[in-house]
Amino acid sequence: MARFVDHPSALLRELVAVREGLPQQTYARLAADPVPGVCADLARNPSTDEAMVRRLAEDRGHDVQRSLAFHPDLPLDVLTRLARSTKLGSPLLPRVAAATPAEVADLAAAADPTLRMLVALRRDLPDAIRDALACDCDAKALKAIAPHPGLAEAQLLAMIDRHGPRVAAKAATNPDATALVLEHLTRQSASARKAFREIARPPNASLPAPLACLVDPQARPIAAARPELPSSALVDLLADEDWQIAAAAAGNPSLPADAMSALTSRRSSRGRSARVRCDRRDQGVAC
Repeated sequence: MARFVDHPSALLRELVAVREGLPQQTYARLAADPVPGVCADLARNPSTDEAMVRRLAEDRGHDVQRSLAFHPDLPLDVLTRLARSTKLGSPLLPRVAAATPAEVADLAAAADPTLRMLVALRRDLPDAIRDALACDCDAKALKAIAPHPGLAEAQLLAMIDRHGPRVAAKAATNPDATALVLEHLTRQSASARKAFREIARPPNASLPAPLACLVDPQARPIAAARPELPSSALVDLLADEDWQIAAAAAGNPSLPADAMSALTSRRSSRGRSARVRCDRRDQGVAC
């Protein structure tokens, strides 16, 4: 593989950079590649040793440092530096997922809110650490911890009251979100409307929640399928201009039998009309 390190094709050099189990000397030559994509692929390679990881941490090439954050054996001090200087997004990083209990406690107590956010993405945190992060003053950390199972109703309501739209969508995905929490989310400002898609899904939502979600175009098809909706609302949804919403209402198990009969009658009538038009075309009659 080493003979391809200097190959003219950058695509081939990238394939070498992701290959595991090569000598560190080969990786060292790739780390000097002028194409940032090669170094970015190398940064993710779990076979690179700590010396190479620290070298790549100084590389300002496009996407190199962000790729390095996904290295499974990344030293935590390097992760701390990357968190300060790089937009890491909000995935659960392999190194954070593999952190020891002591490392988890250190990350959760870090001064940098990005580090607290990264560890809050874990869903197996001890209760004490989870509860401490649920009281975090930083919205990023709260947004990450909001879907964590085990949070009490009062904790979810408190974080919604503190940061509203910024945590609303994530709080709605919490498996322990009660009907009261979901109803409270529907009363947030218009900037929290993106949460409606999640509010409409949980089976434990009470009637006011899916009804409120009908005002949002993206949440409307989800809410239209909820069996809690009253018959009058379902019949109105059958006439919606969006076929997805009408179809969801038509498949709702709470749709009244007379509305089902009306639907099938209209379909049969359209089928007869289509056959008549087809017969007339066969006879040369203009439609």
